Amino acid sequence: MMNQQIPKEREIISKSGNSELCIEVLNYSKKVLTTKKIIMTETQWLSFVSHISGMVYRSINMEAIPALEKEIFNEVSQDSIGMADDICKQLSNLHDDEKYLLSIHFESAKLN
Repeated sequence: MMNQQIPKEREIISKSGNSELCIEVLNYSKKVLTTKKIIMTETQWLSFVSHISGMVYRSINMEAIPALEKEIFNEVSQDSIGMADDICKQLSNLHDDEKYLLSIHFESAKLN
């Protein structure tokens, strides 16, 4: 995980519609990851940044993701879903299903 923003990360953040809010949520996410001792690869982090940027955009524009079949997330740990829920709560106007999609990032990073 990068401490300094790399150009690609800045570009992704700029698409969120509110870079300051996006960075705030990313910094909060870094604290959560550190607390849980989860380390993402650079590729995983960029994918995560992209997802957070999209969530910020959807929050601002009050756009919902299509409803998900939660059964497909049965093998995702409650810890990962809880972390994702905690991060999703940093934004308003998000569909509850966002946490399930976000949890995949944590689940895959735990495999590192």
